[in-house]
Amino acid sequence: MSRSEKHRRMLPAERRYRILNILEAEGFVKGAELAERFGVNIATIRRDLRALAETHGIDVKYGGASLVRDSAHPVLREPDLEEKQVTNLEAKRIIARKAAELVQDGESIALNAGSTVSLILDFLPAHLSSITVVTLGLNIACRAARLPFVNLYLPGGYYRRVSQAMAGPAAERALEEIYVDRAFLGAVAVDMEAGWTHPAHMEVGVNRLLMSRAREKYLICDSSKFDQISFARVAGLDEFDAIISDDALPAHYVDWAGANGVSVL
Repeated sequence: MSRSEKHRRMLPAERRYRILNILEAEGFVKGAELAERFGVNIATIRRDLRALAETHGIDVKYGGASLVRDSAHPVLREPDLEEKQVTNLEAKRIIARKAAELVQDGESIALNAGSTVSLILDFLPAHLSSITVVTLGLNIACRAARLPFVNLYLPGGYYRRVSQAMAGPAAERALEEIYVDRAFLGAVAVDMEAGWTHPAHMEVGVNRLLMSRAREKYLICDSSKFDQISFARVAGLDEFDAIISDDALPAHYVDWAGANGVSVL
């Protein structure tokens, strides 16, 4: 943190986002170090940590706080984008093609961030003359900007290098102003009970806003992501209109979807 950032007035919500980001990266934080880092007193940091314990389940200890790790359901680590781009690539292409076929001319679509949703741009129907793409992924925005029929909307905010995603309060405020026809939402971890979970709490708010602004919502992930749990809950599976996956999607998810009015594509 620069000297100017340290001494500028920061809203509690922004400071808590930053504390969560540090926790996700380091696993433990010391209260005194946070007070020095953010230029506030230790009592303010203690209030922040208590608030995060109530809302996000962190473990507040004497002198600091740590992430809670459930041994029965270990928290899935966050792979970087370069790693994801070369994993299960053929399955991801199949999924992306299925998603792209749903897009109609003149529609607006939202793509959060990740390797599978980025491939949707490669399979968009040839007859499209104009669509609007809203994305959280900087890598996706760069690819979309090269397509002459795409109108691009990229919210500003905090840039997370590991996922190449925009996140944080500024990005959330930008997303509050828009609506889209379809949201294609890639996931790192999906579980029948836990729902869609994500390694970085900072990205939960922007992903939930994309969902709330979409007429139709699609969960996009290959079969390896199922029966996995990560750090922060984004949404329940029943909040989606459809799950788009490969042919190896576990049968119990297919059965659950059929019983709960969620399509499987």
